[in-house]
Amino acid sequence: MKAAPTLARRLSVSIAWMLAGAVAFIATASSGIDKLIELEIKSRIPARLVHAIDQLDRNEVPSNADMLALLKTMSHEQMRAVVLSYAGVALLSLIVIIVYVWLARRLGARFAAPIIAVADGAKKIGAGDFGHRIVPPPKLTRELQGLVDGFNAQAEALERSERRMRFQTASIAHELRTPLTVLSGYIQGALDGVFPRDDAHMRALLTQVNDLSRIIDDLRTVSLASTGALALEVADCDLAGETASVLHALASGFAAAGMRLEMELAPALVRADPARVRQMLRAVLENARRYAAEGGRLTVRTFVQDDECVLRIEDRGPGFPADHRAFEGFWRADLSRTRATGGSGLGLSVVKALADAHGGEVSISNRRNGGARIEIRFFARDEAVRLAVPRLAKLSA
Repeated sequence: MKAAPTLARRLSVSIAWMLAGAVAFIATASSGIDKLIELEIKSRIPARLVHAIDQLDRNEVPSNADMLALLKTMSHEQMRAVVLSYAGVALLSLIVIIVYVWLARRLGARFAAPIIAVADGAKKIGAGDFGHRIVPPPKLTRELQGLVDGFNAQAEALERSERRMRFQTASIAHELRTPLTVLSGYIQGALDGVFPRDDAHMRALLTQVNDLSRIIDDLRTVSLASTGALALEVADCDLAGETASVLHALASGFAAAGMRLEMELAPALVRADPARVRQMLRAVLENARRYAAEGGRLTVRTFVQDDECVLRIEDRGPGFPADHRAFEGFWRADLSRTRATGGSGLGLSVVKALADAHGGEVSISNRRNGGARIEIRFFARDEAVRLAVPRLAKLSA
């Protein structure tokens, strides 16, 4: 497909055509005016002088008397012919100016139309109409096409962001409502004497409070990481050691779920916040325990690949759907699961936020033989120090 012309090229071509047209029109019309002046003079002089003029046009010599009379007459008509000629050229120039001012306004309006549409669209977006899009007119220049496409892309991104914000707001309200309802019911029942005020009920209340605290902490972590305000206590950290400690703490839960742990933990030194690394690993492992317990096996590996240290978790569960949005808050692969059976839906979004805060990345894929694979990659310790030096130098400059 042929690329659209640039604005400079379109303007230069338009101006060149307008100038060429103006010159051609004035030259042609001036010749016509001179012809009209000649006819007008011939209509007012005697016929014999007209005949003498025709003879001269045919390169014939008229009689001496006619030639003298013609010279005398032309000396009187010359000034008048010059004045009429200049007046005609001035009139033609005025007509050309009027016509080309009109054409320039049309041309300017055509170039300005997309800009005006973008300005109007920005007002509508500012008023909350995130569904507004600009339909680009045909034959736009490259710059104007880029402007319209950029506006539509930004509008679409804002619309997605608004939908995500509405969804997350509704999800937060839903997730907080359940423990608050339970707390309110238990407390009201205890006040009314329906429930005894014993340790079992207090532990149930404490569980709901812990759930609320976990949801609030996860929301705070995602919010701080997305704004770059998350404080990290970075130190030398061995992914293998941190992974082993988390797996040891969660071993009983995996055993109760009927899952067998397989570990291949090679030393992998990184510069990271050990507490946040453990938080990320717990979130991924809890996700696997909730959704992939039927697979019966979970493989956890740490290894070094090029300049990166990799933490890989593989299960034998159903895997992720092709259209998954696992890194969006409150998304669940199985919509039938509630918070009690499927977690808050914030786990992997927290993992993504923490990985980004460390300058690493997290990826999700499905194994060829079934099951999910989640990889968290950090820069190796030496590479992380090498990349941090220019950043620190830039900050101190």
